[in-house]
Amino acid sequence: MNRYLATLYSLAPIWGQNLILTGYSTLLDRERYAGRFGEFRDLLAKSEWFSRSELDAYQDERLRATVKHAYETVPFYRRRFDECKLKPSDIRGQGDLPKVPLLTRDDVRAHFDDLRSRSVSRGSMRTGHTSGTTGTPLTVGYDADNVWMAYAALDRHYRWAGCRLAQDGDRIGVARGNVIVPLEQKGPPFWRMNRRHNQMLLSSFHLSKQNLPAYFDALARFQPALLDGYPSTLYVLAKFLQSRGETFPLRAVITSSETLYDFQRQVIEERFACRVFDYYALAERVVFSSECERHEGHHLAMEYGVSEIVDKHGHPVPLGTVGKLVGTSLHNMAMPLIRYVTNDMTSLREKPCSCGRGLNIMDDVTTKAEDVLTLKDGRLISPSVLTHPFKPLDCIEGSQIVQTDCQTVIVKLIPGPTYTPEHTHHLITELKARLGQDVRVEVQMVDRLEPAANGKFKWVTSHVPLGI
Repeated sequence: MNRYLATLYSLAPIWGQNLILTGYSTLLDRERYAGRFGEFRDLLAKSEWFSRSELDAYQDERLRATVKHAYETVPFYRRRFDECKLKPSDIRGQGDLPKVPLLTRDDVRAHFDDLRSRSVSRGSMRTGHTSGTTGTPLTVGYDADNVWMAYAALDRHYRWAGCRLAQDGDRIGVARGNVIVPLEQKGPPFWRMNRRHNQMLLSSFHLSKQNLPAYFDALARFQPALLDGYPSTLYVLAKFLQSRGETFPLRAVITSSETLYDFQRQVIEERFACRVFDYYALAERVVFSSECERHEGHHLAMEYGVSEIVDKHGHPVPLGTVGKLVGTSLHNMAMPLIRYVTNDMTSLREKPCSCGRGLNIMDDVTTKAEDVLTLKDGRLISPSVLTHPFKPLDCIEGSQIVQTDCQTVIVKLIPGPTYTPEHTHHLITELKARLGQDVRVEVQMVDRLEPAANGKFKWVTSHVPLGI
């Protein structure tokens, strides 16, 4: 939503906000569900039952086309291949990918324009931002096919959960990170309606013992088939039900964007009386993986991209061995990312899923375990909603959030050379918009970010007990 529309939304009455959300969703549908979306959706419905050899053949064909296109139209890859004395014909399939050097986040940041295909104009290329949970957000580019394939993959995930997506879909309760209800609002409704997609959008910024009964009264009236949201936010809802000894039966719960922990899954499934279907995706759009109805791991969408698990030197590791997840896009001709290094660790399973699908199975992804913030008024804030203020700021080389008490949040930053005081103002303003004007947000410039006691990096750390 652009700045003008966001301002109009903030000034509109609740019925007007519902109208704007529905209208905006209708506009987004033209980007997400038009064009080749139906073609990709039909492909994924068929290809999930392909044999492994058929899937490998599809990947190799798409990979050859991607590499050839990248060499011919992307300045960065022309230089990289020439420096390595590689020709597109040297990459016949995924087995040849290790010949190509790894692509890092720093490479994308430093060579963004040279990674853009010269066959695609700047105006026609979409851009997106990574979440910044590593402390360093990133801007990436992609084309229409990449968007349609991504939503086709999401549509398949919903289908595996026994539900329907898009405008003819089931009723859905959504609990994610957008600020859809003014933070200063003290009473219900803490939700807004997207009539286009039969969605009740739940505010993630008003969750408290005092407010949660109103949430469930509204959900009971709405009668959603499923909830879709951040694991930590849905866990807050499930814990509330647990504290009252109640359940709220649904057809399915869909989670993503954070690590889903076993203790969260157990409580969510118990209190919503259904299974959780988790999926893993990246803003860079090189990897998409989904749990099917058997819940034996995450099926990699092999039609979407090529996924490798490599060691610290970029060499493939054996099946079952944990390594760094590396992805290659197969449908992004605007900014093809070849052997892009993610910040996540995982492994590929040797044993296929008992569902009979030929898609590779990926183990749970190991990312950074973050803390939920508990505020003075009892609201519980998921760390994922805190990523949004950081997304547009490529000028940050590292960041970390520490909650010292219920009214104080410290943001530690390693600023890049283009960082200015205006960026500090942006962070404080946007974080306060999510946490509350009475929360003290302090930005500290540091030379390095401290790891936790176990040596691992945590982007968000709270020293306040969880208020449930």
